[in-house]
Amino acid sequence: MNDLKKQAEYLVDKFGSVRAASRKTRIPRSTLRHRLAKEDESYSVQELPPADIPIEQVVDHLHSRFKVKKKNKESKKWINVNMKSDLPIGLLWFGDPHIDDSHCDWDALRDHLDVVNSYEGIYGCSLGDQQNNWVGRLGRLYGEQETSAKTAWKLVEWMIEEMNPLILIGGNHDMWSGAGDPLKWIAQPHTIMEDWEARIQINFPNGASTRIHAAHDMPGHSQFNALHAQGKMAKLKGTAELYISGHRHNWALSQIELVEEEKAVWLARARGYKYFDNYAFTKGFEQQKFGQGILQVINPLDENPLSRVQCFADPRHGAEYLAWLRSNRQP
Repeated sequence: MNDLKKQAEYLVDKFGSVRAASRKTRIPRSTLRHRLAKEDESYSVQELPPADIPIEQVVDHLHSRFKVKKKNKESKKWINVNMKSDLPIGLLWFGDPHIDDSHCDWDALRDHLDVVNSYEGIYGCSLGDQQNNWVGRLGRLYGEQETSAKTAWKLVEWMIEEMNPLILIGGNHDMWSGAGDPLKWIAQPHTIMEDWEARIQINFPNGASTRIHAAHDMPGHSQFNALHAQGKMAKLKGTAELYISGHRHNWALSQIELVEEEKAVWLARARGYKYFDNYAFTKGFEQQKFGQGILQVINPLDENPLSRVQCFADPRHGAEYLAWLRSNRQP
């Protein structure tokens, strides 16, 4: 009997079990069990160093990683954005750009990027699907567009720099990139980057706050009501002033009152910038011309819940309204 086996037997006898001996001596249980295994007394085999760390260390590491991920997930129930002044602001919610698509509406996209860069207090926000990003069997669709996959990423990077987004949501086309999604590297440190949805609370120095539930899409569908999903979410949750999504390449905008919550909320869907959608055409859906992006204006000094948040399907018109508000609030 070798010395290691004798030592293992002694430790088990002393502490009463393999588990107790492992806990007291910090020798992994797998090591103790190996040393206690029966052996042929006619020879001995060289004991090799382990090929990997003990499984107990793997378990401890995974447990620690889970606690970090759980804390991160729970902290995102409402992500706080703290403004440094009480001046009114605007959030321009860009619908699905699909910037590499042959039918991307460059007139509207460049105009809305210009709105972000030309007016004070407007922040770009993307609802997802920055490009087509065809994968798998859909890769054949690259044969139907003039832009290569390489150029598509250059276009996405250019757009993100122009938009300088406060909020960047990854849609299904973006999430097809998997764990190595380049969007996570393109996004700046001040950008809130989330896959599929983000719940944002914007706080102002005067104590006012506005909550926004933004998602690439929300559960629920009605062919007669483009805002069915948003209305369903508002009535189930009732905690935000705006429920907005994209994804379905149609648009609608509505303000409703939630009686029990005593608040007015906006429901919105941005159409996006794919001007001619062959899928929509073959399925018989309407080809809409407006609502590519939605501008949300927040006035923290307005105590009227009906007018404190306003939304515009025409971002430039909304930007003029915001400019008027800010000019009347300047000290």
